Amino acid sequence: MISIDLDRASTLHLLRTYLSIPQAFSVVTGRRLIDPYAVYHSPSGVGFHIKIQATVSVEQNLKIRALLWDHAERLVYALKKWALNPDEAYVDLCFDEKNDGLERSINMQDILQPFQRQISQALQFLQSGKSEKAEPIVHKVANSIDPAVQGGKRKQFVGCIAFKGDQLREWLEEICIKISAKDATFKWRVYPCFFPEFDWMLCVFTDNEKLAWQRITWLKNRAQRDEKLILKDANTRLWVKERIAT
Repeated sequence: MISIDLDRASTLHLLRTYLSIPQAFSVVTGRRLIDPYAVYHSPSGVGFHIKIQATVSVEQNLKIRALLWDHAERLVYALKKWALNPDEAYVDLCFDEKNDGLERSINMQDILQPFQRQISQALQFLQSGKSEKAEPIVHKVANSIDPAVQGGKRKQFVGCIAFKGDQLREWLEEICIKISAKDATFKWRVYPCFFPEFDWMLCVFTDNEKLAWQRITWLKNRAQRDEKLILKDANTRLWVKERIAT
């Protein structure tokens, strides 16, 4: 099996990938794809999985996934596994359950049925190397099918705290590690922040918008180290938004 993990909740990105599968498979393997492939909402609620029921070599698997915009970190991990063990067979791991969620099937064939003429035209352009002519068609179809594709999506939210200073980052990481050790539902990461007045942002992930606010406001008002509140009087910015990428 070949699995593609798309890390954006974008119907346009999904459709581009979906339509590119036959050509990518043919370019890498030199044969026509006759095996079925299925589409799912990823279990995290962000992005999509595509699973192709075809048997290929490890090298071909990696090349096809790269051509189809598979998640970059996932590809690097698979390449490392293969480099460490040339006989490694399991370089294509795709979780069907994650964060208490399951994959949800998307019937792309039914969704695309009313647009068969446009899809055929776009595929002809893609196969002849005229992707610039296929792109407007793909955009138009993606906009039309977006409600149907996104309808079964599991919503995810991210609560963010922007702050300044490496010392504060270390303290917050210590606190979050302790919380997640006691509560498996507490998912978090720290990223660089591109607001000019801040250095970092702590992101807390959940499928409940209210809970995202509760968790970041608790950290703002109650997070302590050595019996001192570390964020209460610090310059911060807090917000919650729907998560659209991993």
